Amino acid sequence: MSEQFRLLQSLIPAIAKVPDLHSALDLVLHRVCEVTHWDYGEAWLPTPNSHSLTCSQAWSGDPSKLQSFRHIRETLTFSPNIGLPGRVWRSKQPEWIDQTKPNRIDPDAEFTLLSATDQPQEFQAGGAIPILLDDRVLTVLTFFTRHSHPGDRQWMEWVSAIAMQLGLVMERQQLTEQLHQQQEFNQNLVETHGGFFVAIDPQGKTRMMNPRLLETLGYTLDEVRGTDFVTKFIRDVDRKPFAKLIKTREEKSELKSPTVHQTGVLTKEGQELWVEWRSQQVFKKSGELDFLFAIGRDQNEHCLTHQETARLASFPLLTPNPIVEIDLAGRVRYLNPEAMRLLPELLDSEAEHPFLAEMPSMIRLMQQQSSLRREVKIGEIVYEQVLHYVPEIECIRIYALDITDRKRAEELLLFNAFYDRLTGLANRALFMDRLQQAGRRAQPSQGENRDSPSYRFAVVLLNLNRFKVVNESLGNHLGDQVLQEFGQRLQNCLRPTDTVARLGGDEFAILLEGIQGVCDAIQVADAIEQTLTLPFNLEGRDVFMTTSIGIALNTNRDRQVLSAENILRNANTAMHRARSQGKPGYAIFDNQMLSPTVDRLQLETDMRRAIERQEFQVHYQPIVSLLTHQITGFEALLRWQHPQRGLVFPAEFIPIAEETGLIIPMGWWILREACRQLSIWQQQFQSPQPLTMNVNLSCKQFTQPDLLAQIDQILEETNIAVGSLKLEITESVVIDNPELVKDLLLELKKRQIHLCIDDFGTGYSSLSRLHNFPISTLKIDRSFISRIGALGENSEIVQAIITLARTMSMDVVAEGIELLEQVSPLVALQCHYGQGFLFSKPVDSDGAIKLLRGKSVQLERQISRSVSVKNEVKNSVSIENDIR
Repeated sequence: MSEQFRLLQSLIPAIAKVPDLHSALDLVLHRVCEVTHWDYGEAWLPTPNSHSLTCSQAWSGDPSKLQSFRHIRETLTFSPNIGLPGRVWRSKQPEWIDQTKPNRIDPDAEFTLLSATDQPQEFQAGGAIPILLDDRVLTVLTFFTRHSHPGDRQWMEWVSAIAMQLGLVMERQQLTEQLHQQQEFNQNLVETHGGFFVAIDPQGKTRMMNPRLLETLGYTLDEVRGTDFVTKFIRDVDRKPFAKLIKTREEKSELKSPTVHQTGVLTKEGQELWVEWRSQQVFKKSGELDFLFAIGRDQNEHCLTHQETARLASFPLLTPNPIVEIDLAGRVRYLNPEAMRLLPELLDSEAEHPFLAEMPSMIRLMQQQSSLRREVKIGEIVYEQVLHYVPEIECIRIYALDITDRKRAEELLLFNAFYDRLTGLANRALFMDRLQQAGRRAQPSQGENRDSPSYRFAVVLLNLNRFKVVNESLGNHLGDQVLQEFGQRLQNCLRPTDTVARLGGDEFAILLEGIQGVCDAIQVADAIEQTLTLPFNLEGRDVFMTTSIGIALNTNRDRQVLSAENILRNANTAMHRARSQGKPGYAIFDNQMLSPTVDRLQLETDMRRAIERQEFQVHYQPIVSLLTHQITGFEALLRWQHPQRGLVFPAEFIPIAEETGLIIPMGWWILREACRQLSIWQQQFQSPQPLTMNVNLSCKQFTQPDLLAQIDQILEETNIAVGSLKLEITESVVIDNPELVKDLLLELKKRQIHLCIDDFGTGYSSLSRLHNFPISTLKIDRSFISRIGALGENSEIVQAIITLARTMSMDVVAEGIELLEQVSPLVALQCHYGQGFLFSKPVDSDGAIKLLRGKSVQLERQISRSVSVKNEVKNSVSIENDIR
């Protein structure tokens, strides 16, 4: 069994046995550090007001090396989102920091704090894991290590996978602890209470007296049981109020607090005792009055002996848990009311009962120890017994707690830790454990050829194509139905020895063990595809699904044995290759598949470093008035000057930036840089109509909560002319989130920021839908402009766009103008602005200044010459038509 299994199986029951939360946290920290070989672990607990995190007393580490460091940590507190514990507390997601990674953009301040201690620890890596219960953070576990290992993140994922289960166990441990504390409190209260007690049934008959009261009155229990309590023991002047209390029948929902009154009590010898009584009515579960319970204190004697206190504690009639007393011979001496109700068979002293199983041997042990715990099962009920030896009265007192729900919860925790709730299949944790076990079986033994393992297995990784469409269009409940049925179909294609798991979403994995070769895996892939020829019936609607399948063996072309992580990575690479083929099917992993992946990973790494090294540049392409032939503004375009590859264009790196989220800091940088440059130009080239700047705003930027705050800050820093900033967005940003977007666009309009729809015509929107938004400019995609001929042919779509845009008071910019012949038709169609290589390619800031200083005249001459030629062609055509 793997270390992960041993860790989980040992933690859950172990936590349930520790006495308090501190011990539970201490146990978790020591077990995790022991297995992962991390050097230091600590726990952070939210304060009662949840304003900050404080350091728990529990920690793990070498005291001889870390004591000084520990003292400093104990003085710290973290607010939400401050420091590593604070961030994890806020996000409720685990986080791992590795200082050895060279591509870190923002090193975490946590390590700065660590290095500033009296004894620098030189930790290389660390992380934090939230322990959750019902979306509430119980505690944040933090770990640090001096030596970073590749498997650290996998350990983080593993511990995170059991974090919710640990939270449930800790919560139940806390509840059990509180229950035990309450029980001990009640017991101590009864044991230290010096007085009498009596139970009287609804008819006023004496049901029971404690020995202290019997001794004081001079009777035996047989003499008083069944007698009328009021007439026999209460003096005449006090009988009426006491009898009224017994006859009153209050409903359970209207229970009052215990009644306090004083009466004179008559002994057998006729003496009067002045007793203060506290009485309470006790009801059955059916709602009927069971008896009146009264506790009395002799006003002439307040001190009871220790034996009498212990005897009083042996009769807690009001506890909701069974309590049983047995003598040292194993005979039952007392059952409290709850024990009588649940375990009436114990009254038969001759019959053996599982509640008292192995009790003789337990008694000998109890005489040597103060208390013991054990579990017994009676039918479907599981009890936890707390056995306490009371030497003063020479008996064993057994407190029983029904822990059936807790035991079921523990079983459910184990199931949830290794199985998928939706499909019942193995989850990622169990799949990786079995994959690692298969890898160990494949390792050649001593003397075998290490390059040719005799045990072969394969991983088949697959997901459903277009599952997101089904989920979003038909609803999550039908999407879940597809996943459940697909999981069942996969099981039907496999042998009993194979493992099928749901890794998450619509991604499934299959482990085929003991195969002869790749042909066996191909047969399974063919069988899976065959099962998908049948539709999924979703509430009377037939839906067909396809899948992309990746296959990877446990050896590569060089017959080298691969690790479990590498096999799963290879299968994932093959699956993506199968998906990229554009049709359902499978792909078998080959080493050549890694080249594009490695190149993409290298490009992502270089891009992160490029941000730090300031390798990105802004180029500017002019936007020209087709009527005045003057430059009215520029569009800011991002370029990457790679130290090895040279100039890298956006098409290569923008998709990766979008996927990784780097597009957000890059987008804000280009907006700030473009506005800064525009401010300089507006001061250099002053005119009644200031230069404008178009800047692209990505979809991810548009959904950021601080969008308006970021833009306001940039405008304040750069001080550009009001109304000179134009933000370009795509049609999909507006159409996909109309309600959210409309409010943001209105806020931008209030700031006199113009909004442009970029590449209009390539999406699925229409001008009628865009009319509901404050859009000021449409930029017609270059694919439409390129179709306009020398005589204005193929311009119908462009004409329609321009006509509708002008009707809605929108400006139009034609993108991608590369030929002089395209200018005159656009002017004739009343398109007033253009942009393209005919005027200028995107240039750096120095090139843009040259354009502003002189090239506008050259543009005017080129355009005028083009218009003149165009008019001559039109006139010749007109004359020829007249002759005809």
